[in-house]
Amino acid sequence: MNQTTNVRVMEKWIKKRKGFPAIVKGTPNLLRVKFDTLENDLEEITWAKFFKTFKDNKLLFLYEDDDTSRFCKFIYKKNNTIDSN
Repeated sequence: MNQTTNVRVMEKWIKKRKGFPAIVKGTPNLLRVKFDTLENDLEEITWAKFFKTFKDNKLLFLYEDDDTSRFCKFIYKKNNTIDSN
């Protein structure tokens, strides 16, 4: 499992897997990656809004670096520690 706060690393990882920046509809701060057009509960957003929300909420991006894996998760960073709650 890898982790980063580097937005360029995130963007490259997401685009490589044909994903798009998104939020859960009705929750402007709940980031997700949309991989499938059938994910109707997700709303695509701009990269700028995605990165601003990521930074404003002090998040950390967890991901698998396997070329076929789409597993990723956003978690909160608190005092330089990882807190997934």
